[in-house]
Amino acid sequence: LFGGRDVLPSEAHYNDQRAFLALDEREGRFCGKDGDMCKCFGLVRYGRLFTWSDDVVVDGQINCSAGLFGDPMPMDVKICKCYPKICTTDTGTCTPEPCSCPTSRDPAVEWGKKTLMTSDGTKCWACEKRASAAGVLVEGDSKFCPTLPGRCSLKRSCKCESSSDTKRVMRTKDGQKCWTCAPAGEGGALGMDSGQKAMFWMLPLLWPFMDLPNSAYEVCSGCRALTTFLALCVVGYILQNFVTVLNLNRFFSFYAPCMKKGEFWRLFTYFMLHSDLQHLCINLMHLLDALDLEGVPDLEVSLGVPLRCTRDGPVGSVCYPDVGIGRQHVVALIALVLAYGALVGTIKNFGALVQGASSVCFGVDGALIALYAMFLGAGLDSQLKIPEFGAFFWMRIGIIAFHIIIDVVQSICGQGKDTVGTMAHMASLVAGFCYVIIVLPPMGDGSLFHNTQPYIINCGMTSPKYTTIEEATTDCVAFFRRGNGIEISLAQNIAIAILGGGVLISAVNAVLKRHISDDGLALCSCGDVPGPKGEDAQNAEKDLISLRERQVGALKEDVTRLERLMHNMPNLPAAAPSDAAPAGAAAPATPSA
Repeated sequence: LFGGRDVLPSEAHYNDQRAFLALDEREGRFCGKDGDMCKCFGLVRYGRLFTWSDDVVVDGQINCSAGLFGDPMPMDVKICKCYPKICTTDTGTCTPEPCSCPTSRDPAVEWGKKTLMTSDGTKCWACEKRASAAGVLVEGDSKFCPTLPGRCSLKRSCKCESSSDTKRVMRTKDGQKCWTCAPAGEGGALGMDSGQKAMFWMLPLLWPFMDLPNSAYEVCSGCRALTTFLALCVVGYILQNFVTVLNLNRFFSFYAPCMKKGEFWRLFTYFMLHSDLQHLCINLMHLLDALDLEGVPDLEVSLGVPLRCTRDGPVGSVCYPDVGIGRQHVVALIALVLAYGALVGTIKNFGALVQGASSVCFGVDGALIALYAMFLGAGLDSQLKIPEFGAFFWMRIGIIAFHIIIDVVQSICGQGKDTVGTMAHMASLVAGFCYVIIVLPPMGDGSLFHNTQPYIINCGMTSPKYTTIEEATTDCVAFFRRGNGIEISLAQNIAIAILGGGVLISAVNAVLKRHISDDGLALCSCGDVPGPKGEDAQNAEKDLISLRERQVGALKEDVTRLERLMHNMPNLPAAAPSDAAPAGAAAPATPSA
């Protein structure tokens, strides 16, 4: 009997299981049975009744299994219990253990969790109020979008009544798209906290689009050299294809034989010309993703949360450290990789016509690899206590490596047709890396590190082979990790030798192929032999025609003489065998077929 009545076996089993769970949930909350995924923000334990594993800190979910918790009760059915923790909602404080946010009773707002770090680098969590990510529909015939937090309209054509507001997309609880208006800078409609939005906007390619048009202005102001370079590429393409009367292909293209006539400006102007729109767009996207080479603009991910990491400012879950080398060094780097890539690229084909900004794309990639490598090698990511930023740098290096692999594969699949471009790209990549090693530019604007060259470390930190104090305090740079250290003087000598070797080989190649003509592409006449003018020119032309006519006539006479000799040449008899009949004997008749 169960409760004064007969109970079926299946019902009794269900009631036993319910009683078992009720006993287990006197403390904690049931979050899954053996093999399930337990969702919890707090502590999770695994077991049954009075026998449990040690508590495990969980920030999201965990597999409820003996493989992770151990088996406190072999051969028995076990469950997982969650002991959730509520994050603090007080401004300026955070909870050091994984936690979840409370449920808001107001449908217009909700509590959103964000990840922070304390001053000593400890990860913690807090909750902040924000506009509800699930929109509440507002009925009506108004042509303007709702402006109240969490309210939206199904009318796609609605407009913002205030010019300072921006139109944003939301979704209702049932998944329908709706539209609302909110002041610029408020990110509630996206349903992301500051840490999530920082992660979303991490790639430099997206910086100009964070808060148009203000973000685009800040990017142009903070990365003036690279954005000016991008503008020149766009203007050059427009003039090249739509104002053809200027004939920029002749003026700005790099053509190595023109160097013989002193047209050295071509080393620095060919980047403005592109073969087609696809070529231009790929290079623009490539360069936009390298904006951090110059610096991090003064942008905010959300109100009061800067994109740029600062030494004394608030440290959010993610920020972008300024490792840029500054405007002057970016201009010098661009000039170097343009010239070096063009010169080395002509070693394979001296008469190739070179256009495009791809050399600069790979040049800035090489410089970024050097900066990232020295950043990681000096352990600056651990000093700044930025969560997982070392992994982000490795991801950026992986993207650059993907560009390089694609370029090499295209050259191989094209059966060497684009060898000139590939050589120029790889040469520019090496030149960008070597520039950073030789010049040792400043890293950042001084707001993040205590000195302008924080990547320079003592050699004693890189290897135990430096035994004396003098050797251990020698300046070194390390690439990717401390063990890959090298003395700065040696690294600079190697980089200078690489660049000098490329220039020397290009010069020797130019001397060996000096006979190649500029095909009329050169604008200067330096080195040309001046020809006759006026009547002298006409007489010279007549003399040349007369000479060619005489040569043709002599050639015809020789051909006629050869034909006459061939006609008068007697037919030679066939060679007789060794046992042939003596001379004068009649040869046997050959039978006809």
